[in-house]
Amino acid sequence: MLVEGQPVPSRRPSARGLRCALIAAATALLLVAASATAEAQRYRRGREPYDGHTRVRVYFVPYGLYVGAGLVATRILDQSGGQELLDHGGGLTVYGGLRLSQRLALELGWLATFHDPDETDGFGADTDYLVLNAFTGDAKIYLSPEGQRAELYLQGGIGLYLLDSNHFGTESTGTGFQGGGGVDFHLGPHLDLGLRALYRGIAMGPPRSDENDTFISSVGGEANLTLHF
Repeated sequence: MLVEGQPVPSRRPSARGLRCALIAAATALLLVAASATAEAQRYRRGREPYDGHTRVRVYFVPYGLYVGAGLVATRILDQSGGQELLDHGGGLTVYGGLRLSQRLALELGWLATFHDPDETDGFGADTDYLVLNAFTGDAKIYLSPEGQRAELYLQGGIGLYLLDSNHFGTESTGTGFQGGGGVDFHLGPHLDLGLRALYRGIAMGPPRSDENDTFISSVGGEANLTLHF
């Protein structure tokens, strides 16, 4: 019972309560720090001046591994030195790579395009279509400043090319190079929509060994989706 005129005793938190509060606060800080560290490699903060104040923006930095697939349309520009092999065609591509830095990525790819044979003498009169397979290795040089939602790049590399018929399998092989460029639009932290155009120069062995190699010049347009890890 309190007596009038006596001071009211103050209630102090117990030592156990203080320890629990400190442990909870430390745990929350550790979780926040761990989350920020995990995302530090994928996001960066930039500053932009705005009316004398600082405006902060966060953007995705797509370093690391990626895979993708796309649809390709190919136009044959010229065939010289031997038998004309291919007409225009289209197909698909699958690729994967490693973004090493802001400017450089290395990429491996597989391309398969379907073509009507330009001449059927070497492949048989009943050949309906030919498949040009390519196994390629490329370097990509990015040109856009860091943090842009659309990134321009140049690309170039070499490849192994195989020409298959629908009845007889691989009819001829060759080597070649490809070069061009494209643009990637960052739709989200892990997904890009891309467009690119590549020139391909291919020295393709003919279906008959007594003929000269055919040098094929082509250009292809591609629309693709890329997934970043």
